[in-house]
Amino acid sequence: MGYSDGDAMDHQDDIQPPTHTAASSPDAARASGETGETGEPEAVSTSDAVTEEPPADRPPRFADSYGLVLVLLIASYFVMAVAGDYHYGRMLSLVMLATTTWLALRASQVERRLLRYAVTFIPVTTLAAIVLSVVGSENLTRAISAALAALLVIVAPVAIVKRLATHLVVNMNTFYGAICVYLLIAMFFASLFALSGVLAGDSFFVQLQPPDKASTIDYLYFSFTTITTVGYGDLTAQGNVGRMLAVLEAVLGQLYLITVVSLVVQNLGQARRKKQPLD
Repeated sequence: MGYSDGDAMDHQDDIQPPTHTAASSPDAARASGETGETGEPEAVSTSDAVTEEPPADRPPRFADSYGLVLVLLIASYFVMAVAGDYHYGRMLSLVMLATTTWLALRASQVERRLLRYAVTFIPVTTLAAIVLSVVGSENLTRAISAALAALLVIVAPVAIVKRLATHLVVNMNTFYGAICVYLLIAMFFASLFALSGVLAGDSFFVQLQPPDKASTIDYLYFSFTTITTVGYGDLTAQGNVGRMLAVLEAVLGQLYLITVVSLVVQNLGQARRKKQPLD
C-alpha cells in the first residue's frame, strides 16, 4: 500500500523527540531530591550538612574529687603523728590542713563568694600561724591553728553533705565523700576533747598528768578509738564532761555507719528516686 509525499510529511510531524525530565546537574538533582540511575539517592556532601555543635560544659576543676580529699586527710594524720607538735612539725601540719580544707570546699563546689573568702582566709591564717610559730608566740599560734582546724571540721563536712545530696547517681565519689565526713567527725570530737581539757584547767586523760601534756595526736588517737568503738587501752578520759563527749561520739559514729555509709554502699551505681509531687 503506497503513501504520497504529503502523507509522509504528516507522519514525520507526529514523531516528537524524547524529552529528559531528569536533573541536568548534580546540584539540580540534590535540589529536586530525585534518585540516580541505580534508584538510590545521590550522595550529598557532608560538609554542607554537618553543623558545628557547641562544646559541652565541663565540670569545674576538682569537682567531686573526694577521693583526693580522703587521701589528704589520711596523709595529714600521719604528718601530725610523725612531725609532732614542734615548730616545724606544726608548720607542716598547718600546710596539710589548709590544703585539705581548700580542696574539700572546691570539691563541694561551694558558692563563689564563700570560696573567695576561704581562698583569702586560709593562706593568711596559715602564713600567720607559721610566722608566729617561728617567732615563738605559742598561745597565739595554737589559737590560729584551732581556727583553721575549726574551718575544716565544721564548714567542710557541711559543704560535703550539701554536695552529696545533689548527686543524681550514687557513685564512688559519693562513697568517698561519706567517708571523709566520718573522718572529719572524729577530728571535730578531737578538737572538743582538747577544748574540754583547756577549759577544765586540768589534764583530759587519766594517764597524762602535769607536767606531761597531751599532744594533738593523743586527742586524735583517743577520738578514733572512741568513734570506732575498738575499746580503750592506754588513754581514758577522767572528767565527766570528757566521758559524756566520748559516749556521744561513739553513738553518733555508729549511727552514721549503719545509716549513711550503709545506704551509700547498698545504692552504689543507682540513680536517686525523684520525689513524687503531692496531690
